[in-house]
Amino acid sequence: MSHILETPLSAELRSWLQRNAASLDAGSEHSGAVLPALAAAGLLGIGVPRELGGEGGDVRDALQAIAAVARHSLTAAFMFWGQRVFIEYLLQSPNAALRERWLPALIGGRHAGATGLSNAMKFLSGLETLQLQARAEGEGWRLQGRLPCVTNLRPGRFIAAAAVAREGGTPFVAALPADRYGLERSADLDLIALRGSDTAALDVAALRIDASDLLHADARVFLPRVRPAFMGLQCGMAIGVA
Repeated sequence: MSHILETPLSAELRSWLQRNAASLDAGSEHSGAVLPALAAAGLLGIGVPRELGGEGGDVRDALQAIAAVARHSLTAAFMFWGQRVFIEYLLQSPNAALRERWLPALIGGRHAGATGLSNAMKFLSGLETLQLQARAEGEGWRLQGRLPCVTNLRPGRFIAAAAVAREGGTPFVAALPADRYGLERSADLDLIALRGSDTAALDVAALRIDASDLLHADARVFLPRVRPAFMGLQCGMAIGVA
């Protein structure tokens, strides 16, 4: 356990987190600076292969980095978790074009990645139904529904993962960019001590997607594959706080 807590942070990042931890807990004043600060310290590329623009290592190294950030700010670590989990979805997706399109902006902290799959993980265990539904239209689909709580939705600059049910078909996992018509972000949710985490609801109304937007065509295959990283990286937050 002590090894996990030894991931070094730059003095600049450590100082920034300590100065702004209380502000991040209380409101959104510094929310937009979190990802650029993590990117400048090289943290968002940890566990990403160097040939894809990352720092090398694997998901365990990313867990260590999240734990190191959580020692200073749980809110920042929460956003880091959302960003790094979405990056992991891209790494494990068969959609290479989607990965090439989004990975540089996510590693560079220019866009936020939002997991949006908490509902889907419960669906996988038979606890909930999927909250987004797809209707076939031409070579794509129109989506409808609502995700009531998604973290790391940087206003105007995010891409969110969502599992989607299909009538008479296999559920899939899609990536929904902030600027897509039919996708609306709510105001920030009033979370206790996590108010700066860019957590909001997503309302989806007649949003058009096609195969180029899919992280995976079969949610029942993809979700079990990414669940260890989804859950494991969350542990980094608790380890750092402890």
